[in-house]
Amino acid sequence: MAEQRNNNRWNWEVSGFEPRKLSSSSSTASSFDHDDYKPGAPLVRRYSISAASALAQSELSNHSVTSKLQKLKDQVKLAREDYLELRQEANQFALETQARISPLINEKRRLFNDLLTAKGNIKKYCRARPLFEDEGSSIVEYPDDYNIRVNTGDDALSNPKKDFELDRVYGPHVGQAELFRDVQPLVQSALDGYNVSIFAYGQTNSGKTHTMEGSSHDRGLYARSFEELFDLANSDSTSTSRFKFSVTVFELYNEQIRDLLPESGDALPKIRMGSPDSFVELVQEKVDNPLDFSKVLKDAFQSRGNDPSKFNVSHLIITIHICYNNLITGENTYSKLSLVDLAGSEGLIAEDDSSERVTDLLHVMKSLSRMFG
Repeated sequence: MAEQRNNNRWNWEVSGFEPRKLSSSSSTASSFDHDDYKPGAPLVRRYSISAASALAQSELSNHSVTSKLQKLKDQVKLAREDYLELRQEANQFALETQARISPLINEKRRLFNDLLTAKGNIKKYCRARPLFEDEGSSIVEYPDDYNIRVNTGDDALSNPKKDFELDRVYGPHVGQAELFRDVQPLVQSALDGYNVSIFAYGQTNSGKTHTMEGSSHDRGLYARSFEELFDLANSDSTSTSRFKFSVTVFELYNEQIRDLLPESGDALPKIRMGSPDSFVELVQEKVDNPLDFSKVLKDAFQSRGNDPSKFNVSHLIITIHICYNNLITGENTYSKLSLVDLAGSEGLIAEDDSSERVTDLLHVMKSLSRMFG
């Protein structure tokens, strides 16, 4: 071993192992040439890509991507400019169109309401409910859609039956939907900027509240009227004109007005109703859809309570406030649709009432007329 170190060489021959000999074919397939190899020289791989070449190709690829990205940005910019120009032209066209049709719409509204006025500002409809089982046979007949015949039972008269003519008569078989068809023009008139009031008048248990409220499967005038207002407003609204709705609900009981929409932490706005010398401030609830309207009514009915004896002598007044704004013409209109479920008519004025009682009741009716006039 010492002799090997002196010669600066190591003997790698190990007993039992023979050095591997390369054939000519494997030598050819090698990645380097054994004949040219010198001990101590670094191995160099043939056909390798230099780092400079790879960097050049990478920069070329990056430049191509950057160029394509810039072209896309330029195209997007041009498309955005075209869109803004087209939108401006469309808005201008819409404004010009709205300015042309606004007078026509106003004329249509005027003619429609002139027609209603010509037929009479006050409509008197009569609706009879089905009889209860313990009420016996009916004393009412329905000759046609405009007359009702009542048997007075007075045998002293040659003809005990008495006829009454009205604007429309609905028999017990008529449902809420058919009734609302005749009310619909009045709802349209309210949306056109006219004040409209619908009163349910009659004796206790005659069906007034059913006509106004209806039921879950057959809605009354409250829900149907607002849904009609909402649908008409959506069809008439444009980008330059719109409608806004709000609701007030109160009860008139013993000549005292009770707001049925309690104030909340949101500090809801109030509205004055009535004449300058006799008005009341009420909470005004904004409603944007029929579901909002139903919720407001539900809260109001809960606030009113459930005392039937009180309902017989109190009036329930629900008013839908309608605001219209036109950005083109500058037109602003305000109107209201009031739906009133009056107290039972048999409790208003009796023959033996004192003069003071009559005066009080007339005062209540006068207050109502001022509020909805």
